[in-house]
Amino acid sequence: MKSVTSSAKNGVLGKAFIRVGEGLGLDDDELSAVLGEHVSPVMLLRHGQELQPNTEAWSRALLLVELYQSLLALVGTEQNAKIWLSSRNRGLSSRPRDLITCRTGLEQVVQYLAATRSLI
Repeated sequence: MKSVTSSAKNGVLGKAFIRVGEGLGLDDDELSAVLGEHVSPVMLLRHGQELQPNTEAWSRALLLVELYQSLLALVGTEQNAKIWLSSRNRGLSSRPRDLITCRTGLEQVVQYLAATRSLI
C-alpha cells in the first residue's frame, strides 16, 4: 500500500507543477529551466509521468509550488501574480521570472516572498 501512496504523491506534485506554471504564465522552456532539465521532462509531466522523489527536479518543483502559494497569498489573483513575476523588483534587483530559472534564484524569490508575508 505504501507504494500506491508514494506514487500518488509523485503524480500530484507533477500535476501541481504544471498547473502552477500555467497559472504563472510560464511556457515549457521556462518550466524546464525551473526544473533544471530539458523540455522533454515537462512534456512527459504533461502526459502523466511522475517526478521522482529526492531528485533536484522534485525539490525545484516543490519550491515553485511554494512560490505560487506565497505569491497568491500576497497578491490575490493569478493575473496579479503574472504581473509581479514579470515586473522588475527592487528588493530582488531583477525580474523574479528571470531569477527562478536557476536553483539559487528560485530559492531567493521563495525566501523574499516568505519574508514579505511575515511582515503582513
